[in-house]
Amino acid sequence: MRRKDRQIESVDAVREVIGRCQVLHLAMVDGDHPYVLPLSYGYLEPDVLYLHSASDGRKLDILRAAPQVCFAISTDHELIRGERPCGWGFRYRSVIGEGTVSFVTDDAEKRLGLDAIMRQHGGEGGDYGDASLAATIVLRVDITSLSGKHAGYQSE
Repeated sequence: MRRKDRQIESVDAVREVIGRCQVLHLAMVDGDHPYVLPLSYGYLEPDVLYLHSASDGRKLDILRAAPQVCFAISTDHELIRGERPCGWGFRYRSVIGEGTVSFVTDDAEKRLGLDAIMRQHGGEGGDYGDASLAATIVLRVDITSLSGKHAGYQSE
């Protein structure tokens, strides 16, 4: 990280940011083209994310061919206005991570992943029904690297 003064050094603080957010931007590589999507997610400590999807589409085609991903999450945004255009700034906390996606086929883990997604958004999870479970693709991201950054907040 270039700006070491902005690094969130505490692993717990990085995980806390992940736990508070609701949307991540998932970056994938489609051949020689980048592809990024905003997605809801569920986080399970220490380092697993769950995503869900319909049963077909570009995202799934890409992930089957190239399961390595990068993601970005941010929160606590506040625009800081300045006297001059170059004096404007932003307060924020963010996390960048990398990982490998796998397709969850076990129904028990699918339920675990869907429950994690529901909890991330303030729900509880529960009974998804066999038909819904069969029609829903659950993706697991095993996180291989994480880094956190902040601006305008105390060092963490």
